[in-house]
Amino acid sequence: MIRLANDDRLIGIELLRFAAAFGVLVWHYQNFTIGAPGHPDYVMSAQPLYFLLAPLYAYGNSGVELFWCISGFIFTWKYIDTINGGRVSFGRFLWLRFSRLYPLHFATLLLVAGLNGLYFFRHGEYFIYPVNDLKHFLLNLGFASYWGFQADKSFNGPIWSVSVEILVYFLFFGVSRVLRGKLWTDIAIIVVASIAYAGLRRFAGIKLEVFGAITFFYIGAAACRVHAMLVALPAAQQRRATWTLLAIVLVSCGLVGTHVLKIAGASLALFPAAILFFQLVVRPRSQATTAAIEAVGNLTYASYLIHFPVQIAIVLVLERWSIPAETIFYGPWLLPAYLTLVLGLSVLVFHGFERPAQNRLREFGRRRPEPATGS
Repeated sequence: MIRLANDDRLIGIELLRFAAAFGVLVWHYQNFTIGAPGHPDYVMSAQPLYFLLAPLYAYGNSGVELFWCISGFIFTWKYIDTINGGRVSFGRFLWLRFSRLYPLHFATLLLVAGLNGLYFFRHGEYFIYPVNDLKHFLLNLGFASYWGFQADKSFNGPIWSVSVEILVYFLFFGVSRVLRGKLWTDIAIIVVASIAYAGLRRFAGIKLEVFGAITFFYIGAAACRVHAMLVALPAAQQRRATWTLLAIVLVSCGLVGTHVLKIAGASLALFPAAILFFQLVVRPRSQATTAAIEAVGNLTYASYLIHFPVQIAIVLVLERWSIPAETIFYGPWLLPAYLTLVLGLSVLVFHGFERPAQNRLREFGRRRPEPATGS
């Protein structure tokens, strides 16, 4: 296993992962205007706590690409040696991912289908994501909601990024098993995927998000290998590297904030630098702080999948009280109520459903005979 700082624990990355999830929650607050930013009354700068949350209101959706980077880092750290050595089969690898991701996806798919069905009954249209037919339900059921067969985002819309990432898992396993996954292969994949993504978008008008996912996933994979190199350096050189990473983060943020660079371009350097910086410097001295960071990191998947059904539920409840959500959108209490509800429910969902379901599925998988790993 690739050596990490922090005694081989992902404390810094857990903190950054939660920050990315929180950014997505804040960015999607605009959903309460029923179609923002296209809504004629939408004013970004008038949103609550704008002076504090302006970067998240503007760029919080980029948390998706940061998630992909973090996944690439974690997968390279956790799986590369076992896949290289043939110690985990493709079936076992997929089962580990299925048990981690599918139970909550399935539950929230049904929840959104019910809630948005009620919203449609009242309004004659769906909330935010308009494509909710049988075809797209089946695509979602097979975790294929954004594999190129879709008309648009559907049902629990944010799941699109997880659906795309699943395709990257196939590539990751194959490359790791066949090419033994090295830094040069990571760089080659980044170059090919980014050129394919940009070329198809510019010259064919085709936006295949899977190439974006591959690019950022393998940027994270390369960052993991660079991290292993950094932790092997003497302390003085590590400190210089850490200051350099901080400079990259600050300069990138400055260029985006002054509109010299778009976030899509800056993130190619910003995200891996931020991952490396956080993993190197976040070293809690107390076990309580470590436990707290791990606890909030555990909430990321739950918060990502439940925040949209929570939004539909809030709108439906407010309508029962004859309070249209868009009329209180800029007020002081809807944002904190929404965030508190999502994060509070995420705690309950993680401990009461997500983790138990994962454990039961993995126990079931261990009872089944493991196929030969050399095939």
